[in-house]
Amino acid sequence: MSNKEEPNLIDITSFLEDFLKTVRKFWISLIICILITAAGFYIYARVHYQPEYQSQATFSVNTEGSSVISGGTSGSEQVKESLPYILQSDVMKNMVMEDLELDTFPAQIELESKESANFYILKVTSDDAGMAYGILQSILENCPKASVYVLGKIQIEVLDDSGIAARPWNYMDKRMSLAKGATVGSLLWMIFAFFYTLTNHTIQREEDFKKYLSVTCIAAIPKITFKKRRKQFDRHIHIYNDKVGYGFLEAMRTVRTRVIRETKRFDGRVILVTSSLPGEGKSTLAANLALSLAEKGRKTALVDMDLRNPSVGKVLGSEADVKYGISDVLRNKINIEDAIQTLDDWGVDVLFGKEAVSDPVKLLSTGRVEEMMDELEDRYDYVVLDTPPAAMLADASAVARCADCALYVVKQDYARIERIAEGMDMLTLSRLPIIGAVLNGAERALGGYGGYGGYRYGRYGNYGVYGEQVKAGEENAEYVDIGEQQEKKV
Repeated sequence: MSNKEEPNLIDITSFLEDFLKTVRKFWISLIICILITAAGFYIYARVHYQPEYQSQATFSVNTEGSSVISGGTSGSEQVKESLPYILQSDVMKNMVMEDLELDTFPAQIELESKESANFYILKVTSDDAGMAYGILQSILENCPKASVYVLGKIQIEVLDDSGIAARPWNYMDKRMSLAKGATVGSLLWMIFAFFYTLTNHTIQREEDFKKYLSVTCIAAIPKITFKKRRKQFDRHIHIYNDKVGYGFLEAMRTVRTRVIRETKRFDGRVILVTSSLPGEGKSTLAANLALSLAEKGRKTALVDMDLRNPSVGKVLGSEADVKYGISDVLRNKINIEDAIQTLDDWGVDVLFGKEAVSDPVKLLSTGRVEEMMDELEDRYDYVVLDTPPAAMLADASAVARCADCALYVVKQDYARIERIAEGMDMLTLSRLPIIGAVLNGAERALGGYGGYGGYRYGRYGNYGVYGEQVKAGEENAEYVDIGEQQEKKV
């Protein structure tokens, strides 16, 4: 294969992967679409169904000879040519209406002739079974009279008679109506899925970061799903929970290694972790990055700077143990030493957020933030800051002036590329270097993300009060919100 053809092949393969993801993502809507169209076709067929009854007779025609039949044409051939017109003629219909005392002719007539034999099949269809049979008998009786001027004298000999129909000949096939509706529904949904995939400008794979955003993807975090179990177990997603799986642990080690390498390039120790929209998993990533750095022997502090929706406590399962919040420090109610809580089992210090703040930008704009960060830098090798989404709120930009670098979290197939670029531009305007992006919630595709499992996402706290409320897809399963660790049961 030539080099010119290879890019096209890669694009087609990527499109197929994305299309299959669309099918998996919206499979419930596919079922709903099929059910609705199938029901629609069935109801339409039922409402417009008009039962029709058919009576038929098999007969032969005997001619007695006539000057009307030319010498060059046999009698049987003349009958075959002329008989259909005679039966459909107004003369025949008038005879039948007069015979049955009708004002209109309420039936359809169909005549079939057999090539190899001198017999015919007459079918009469009407919405009344008795009427169809009566018209059939009247036609057979009046046919010799109606054809005398065309065929001469003929005799009709009835070979078989169906009698009055017991059931409609156009019996409504319910299964066929449902099958047609299901087929149409499937085709309509496939068209929707095709155009959705074609216009879905989101990040699907690691190479998309370079292609669309000119930023490096330093790691892909796998999707994790907790299966339903009767027994209670730890559902918090962090590196010390053995139920998250090996893929997640390896991905976090990759993030840690590359973050250490990138921060050494410009002697940065304060790492801001953000995303474009709520629900992308930035809080979970920030907490696990801090845990991973501490595991490596680095003295690390994790700071919950998301004042609108403090989530670090939920991620680590320590929400009930939080005594003081960062808002208390920023308001000078307590000093930083009293607010920091040490998680001895994990070797990391955490400055939790206790409760939501209604005026975060005002609080973050005070000089107390810089003082706090200077103090933390003196004490720790690394300071990891969990901040609100950069593309929605100004909070992340307010914190950016105190950070050395940023790590950008992007959930797979979630935020539009334009929105991600907007969030990154907010950080760029603050002159904060982005050391890389993390693809979060990566699912296995045709190309594969190794042996990764699966994340499930729900809603992200209460951001709808302050900005744009974003709802992630929900499936009929019990799962844990990777973004904010909120358990859900649907």
